[in-house]
Amino acid sequence: MTMTALDRLARTDLAFLNWRDPGHPEAGGAEAYCWEIARRFVAAGAHVTLVSSRYPGSRAREYRDGIRVVRGGGTFGVYAAAAAHLLRHRHAYDAVVDFQNGIPFFSPLFTPRWTADICVIHHVHQHQFDTRFDWPMNAVGRVLEKQVSRRVYRGRPVVVVSPSTREGTRRELGFGNPIHIVPNGRPLPERAAPTGQRSRTPALTVVSRLVPQKRVDLILRAVPALLARWPELRVDLCGDGPEGASLRKLAAGLGIGSAVVFHGYVSEERRQELFHRAWLTVVPSVAEGWGLAVIEANSVGTPALAFDVPGLRDAIRTGVNGWLLDREADLAAGVASALDALSAPEARSLAAARCRAWAAAFSWDASAERLAQVVLEDLQRIHRHRRSRRSASDLSVITRFTAADPDSTERAVRTALRQTDAWQRDGDSFRVLLHGCDEVRALSALRRLAVTDADIVLASGHDVLLGAAEADERPPSGRGPGRRP
Repeated sequence: MTMTALDRLARTDLAFLNWRDPGHPEAGGAEAYCWEIARRFVAAGAHVTLVSSRYPGSRAREYRDGIRVVRGGGTFGVYAAAAAHLLRHRHAYDAVVDFQNGIPFFSPLFTPRWTADICVIHHVHQHQFDTRFDWPMNAVGRVLEKQVSRRVYRGRPVVVVSPSTREGTRRELGFGNPIHIVPNGRPLPERAAPTGQRSRTPALTVVSRLVPQKRVDLILRAVPALLARWPELRVDLCGDGPEGASLRKLAAGLGIGSAVVFHGYVSEERRQELFHRAWLTVVPSVAEGWGLAVIEANSVGTPALAFDVPGLRDAIRTGVNGWLLDREADLAAGVASALDALSAPEARSLAAARCRAWAAAFSWDASAERLAQVVLEDLQRIHRHRRSRRSASDLSVITRFTAADPDSTERAVRTALRQTDAWQRDGDSFRVLLHGCDEVRALSALRRLAVTDADIVLASGHDVLLGAAEADERPPSGRGPGRRP
């Protein structure tokens, strides 16, 4: 039986540093990402400690799903608490996975040089600090995320959740580090099983934290125009946050109280039920690292509509699992066009099949394995005391070849390639996704495998998201609306 990277992390000690844990009242997609991967590390035999902030009603220490949870400090005090924890347990961890939610924990400052420190970035916050803080705190946030982070994490591996976040990390933050893409997963199949019936009349389900950058107010402002055309329209809004009261007041002022239901926080099962009832989900955010709500909706066959912004342009493929609007487009007109495209039951069924096919390409198991590969590769780099032969590059290639001695070639693939490279064997045929190299460097890698005849093509962003095994098994492209639905 093939040993995976997760298997090889058995009995290692890891610290996950995240602003919040899943029980936090304001937990969101970043917390789901951290927790789902941590659970799988533990299931594979690793020892994981999650350090996060403490909130009213929470305990300072507890075990959940085999994960040791250590809480300390509040919204900002958690950074000092995490630093103190790492200093107290300086020799306890083989690796630290530092989840940067705007500001990282700067773990390399508090760990010895033989500890692997991996920084995970969901999305770049440079333009969002102004929506949360006044001067000078917004300026301090930008400096910490950019100049200070770039210096502290220099040369260390960085994990991002999408090609958009990788681009932002390069362009806005100026990171020259090796950057690996580890996408979000999707709900487990049994949790995504459809419940109830799809609504016979137009219905929208929106799942979001109620904070300024999510721009949920744009949906409410679009509802009056939509009601004029579809008086039976229903909007289910799930989530809570500091803007909850003002959004309810806005809905009352617009006279749409009978069409919009504010559910507040709901369970995962209830969320999936509401997604399955809807014709469409709408995500009007300024930007996202990925768009977890898109994949959650897709998993039960519901397409998504969003603006063409970072993260969401990766999660949505126009005409396949939803539609993208130009940034300045009118949201009401975009939603109306999408509902028109979904007006026939046959169109909704076809859209549902495409959505499920796209969502099926992602899983938390695959995400955990990919992050484990990054951790394992950095542990090996530290123990070898030498750098990789490949310099940091965002290019990747897909190569296909037929081996005369496939068993021997497979042994060479396992030993000569990096942990983060992905490959698949089908009989004597191999498909390999090589990260961080162009066609010339790919030829050098293939020579180490004794392969002299291979097809080599540059991989697209979607190829990297899906991995080598799925690169040729993409969801149907479908025929449908163009950029504007």
